[in-house]
Amino acid sequence: MVDFERKVTYFEYCGEVNTEKVLFLVKLHCENSNITKVVIASETGRSALRALGIFRGTNVKIVVVTHYPAETWGPKGNIPIGLKRKEYSKNLKKLEEHGCRIVQGTRPFAPPSRSIHWEHPTPEGIIDRVLEIFGAGTKIAIEAAIMAADAGEVDEGEEVISCAGTYKGLDTAIVVKTAYSMNFFKNFEVKEIIAKPRCRVNELPEYKHENWKGDINSYYTQLEY
Repeated sequence: MVDFERKVTYFEYCGEVNTEKVLFLVKLHCENSNITKVVIASETGRSALRALGIFRGTNVKIVVVTHYPAETWGPKGNIPIGLKRKEYSKNLKKLEEHGCRIVQGTRPFAPPSRSIHWEHPTPEGIIDRVLEIFGAGTKIAIEAAIMAADAGEVDEGEEVISCAGTYKGLDTAIVVKTAYSMNFFKNFEVKEIIAKPRCRVNELPEYKHENWKGDINSYYTQLEY
């Protein structure tokens, strides 16, 4: 392989405001490469549905990696997360009807040992915090790719694009060579950066931070009970 150049996009802000731009950049990258599989980290299905619309008519296969049932904070009350919750049944059904593969599992860097709390750091917790310096989107994109490999939806060693974000939405896309979680340090590679924020959010709740921007109201209006 000869040397080559690709454009990298850096965003001024983290968060949901970048979702569509990330997805269009990923679509362009797929058109100019041999990659046909895209991993999307999506807690509620909203980002995955936007990917479905943007990749319609292409040969891109979408693997949606979702959170286990939980909640995150928001300005109008806690927001349930986990695509397989009843609140998101319509989102899940639509994604499955259009051929998306859905993965729900344990985050490799947030296993049961995380309940010991940070005053007793575990190896996985240290990895989690170290990856955070590259931004939440990069960390979660790496985790999502590992989870997809562990679930058998991508092959170990396969090159895929993995997309994730900060708090809600997508702000990061990277090309990775996947690996099972047990082989993370041995085989996993971040091959290319397609897009990421130049900043990070390191305070909670994220939506109050000056570096985060997005439409949180949409996450309340899509809820179904």
